[in-house]
Amino acid sequence: MHFNQCPIEVRCDGLLLKKSRLRVFAFITVAILLFSCGPAENDTPVDQPVIDSPVPIDSMKYYAILVEENPSSTDAFYYRARYCIRQGLVDQALLDLETAMNIDSTIPKVRIAYGDVLLSKLAIEDSKVQYEFVLATDSSSVPALMGMSRIYALLNNNANAIAYLSRLLTIDPHYADAYFLKGMIYRADFYETGRKESWDRAMSSYQTAVEQNPDYYAAYVEMGVMHDQVNSDLAIDYYNSALDIYPESIEAWYNIGMFFQKRGELDTALATYRRLNEIDSTYPEPYFNQGYIHMLYTEKLDSAIYYFEKATHFDPEYFQAFNNIGLCYEKLGNEATAVGYYQKAVKINPDFDLAKENLRRLD
Repeated sequence: MHFNQCPIEVRCDGLLLKKSRLRVFAFITVAILLFSCGPAENDTPVDQPVIDSPVPIDSMKYYAILVEENPSSTDAFYYRARYCIRQGLVDQALLDLETAMNIDSTIPKVRIAYGDVLLSKLAIEDSKVQYEFVLATDSSSVPALMGMSRIYALLNNNANAIAYLSRLLTIDPHYADAYFLKGMIYRADFYETGRKESWDRAMSSYQTAVEQNPDYYAAYVEMGVMHDQVNSDLAIDYYNSALDIYPESIEAWYNIGMFFQKRGELDTALATYRRLNEIDSTYPEPYFNQGYIHMLYTEKLDSAIYYFEKATHFDPEYFQAFNNIGLCYEKLGNEATAVGYYQKAVKINPDFDLAKENLRRLD
């Protein structure tokens, strides 16, 4: 393995581009709500309404009735908020938690859930207030300590983030999410510094997370990414472990496709992208990558155009794909059509220098 400084890489017109440290922690903000809506102690409303219905009803209707029949109950709004979080209805969850806070702002589970939703929207200072309120009365609150650690991780304050995680793990040494977050912190440091020590600590943290929770899908993905970044073939084993847990994972399948594409195993990469499009036919990235392979390696330009156009169909703002369609037409000798696509790319992103350079070349 080579432990040189290793930036995060993403596809962009076939180029590999660096992303900032904040991008590493974008996953944290996405995961905050997933962490927050897991099973909780005594997670059953005290006053559940009896719903007399001859046919099954959906959960949102159940929680609507719960709120209607218990308009002064923090539990009613809290549990509907948790349901909304699981459904991705973050704004509705925020409204319900604000209502619950107005009814009684002293309940720790409401404060923590409110803090989690605020943090997911990057309202860092407001979320911090919620966690600190809980810790002022219960310094051993694991969810509040976890919230504070996420805040400091997002602020790139590794020392404080690790300090809160250490406090948490002395209380609950089996808390898988804490180990996962430690892995994310060390992973970010590895990308910035290239230190082997950080790589080792990240892998150790992720491994401990899966030891505490063998179904920790995200940890397997991250271990795959870490090995991928240092060109280790073990990456594919971790991606496959993630697929054992979540067989239709877009992320894992895409990473596998990139794994083979970067190693020049193009037939396997193309087959992987086709599998991914079977799982989600609207996901534009696999179409883009298939187009890129045909444009650059197989020189099947008609196929490349087809796939790039599929990518733009599902993402009309995909300026890199428009630029690559232009490159294909230019290679086919149709410069007028190529110019049109380069112009589309620049119109979408006026700062896209590659398309602007292509236009200047054809002037």
